[in-house]
Amino acid sequence: MSKKIVVTISIFVLLILLLIYFANLSYSVEIYSMNTVIDIKVWGINRFKIVNEIESEINRLNLLFDDFNPNSEVSKINSNAGVKPVDVSPETVDIIKKAKDMYFKTDGSFNIMIAPVLNLWGFKTGEFRVPSDSEIESALKLTNNINDIEIIHNSVFLKRSGEEIDLGGIAKGYTLDKVYEILKRNNINKAIVNMGGNVLVYSKNPDDVFKIGIKHPRSNGIIAVVQVKSGTFIATSGDYERFFEYNGVRYCHIIDPKTGKPAQRVVSTTAITNVGYIGDVLSTAMFVEGKEGTFSLANKFNIASVVVDDSLKIFYTDNLKGLITLETGG
Repeated sequence: MSKKIVVTISIFVLLILLLIYFANLSYSVEIYSMNTVIDIKVWGINRFKIVNEIESEINRLNLLFDDFNPNSEVSKINSNAGVKPVDVSPETVDIIKKAKDMYFKTDGSFNIMIAPVLNLWGFKTGEFRVPSDSEIESALKLTNNINDIEIIHNSVFLKRSGEEIDLGGIAKGYTLDKVYEILKRNNINKAIVNMGGNVLVYSKNPDDVFKIGIKHPRSNGIIAVVQVKSGTFIATSGDYERFFEYNGVRYCHIIDPKTGKPAQRVVSTTAITNVGYIGDVLSTAMFVEGKEGTFSLANKFNIASVVVDDSLKIFYTDNLKGLITLETGG
């Protein structure tokens, strides 16, 4: 074998080794968007480009959906309730259509029209209070007709003045679906995106297993670990995310749309799905419905779920047997 051939082979082998080395390096960033801290971690040669693309997409969608931003499309829909339709982007039309569909599929346990009740309790302003039953009853009248959300082509119209929509229970999951599309169409090895209780895992190797912790509702630790594969979304809702206490009672931001009061049946619910927005919605609906309702919804949607009750006892669906570890330390 000539020296020239040996050198060529050596360079080729070195290039392969370098590619393998860089493909296994990761890049991570922490950003604030969607009203939460978001951790993005990507492994792969083009990891910097992909992380930037993911960050840009998250921020783009946040500008559409954030009702805290007066210039967002959702805020414009709300401020024009009972006045006129608002032209919006295809993504806003799409997410609202999905939200309306999930309202019916959860029998109203998930309702994006709950905003007037959230405002009443102070969860939007931070000025917390326990409203009277008559105030709640009055606010509920603005939330009980999902068909008041009228979609005509690329416009959205709320028919009655005072009606508002809040996409907080679906926006993060929907955005993770868009992130997943970015990951699938690019040549990366692996990624984990944690969006304030909503987690997406991805790997080029479909057999890779990720171990994801479920937050302990009453400490900074984790209460359980689940094993999942690429393309899995893990969404957790809990009474520890946003809450206030009054006269020894904890009131959390997850409102039961039927009563207008904070749900109190359980302290944490986790939905494990292969579609982000469905998991996001179901973790909220399950929290509202409690343990029995959680298992009913999990069976209906053929997903896995975990429930923690107020005594911190953990329940989970049969399809998690052998895939979940309960943590004793908390």
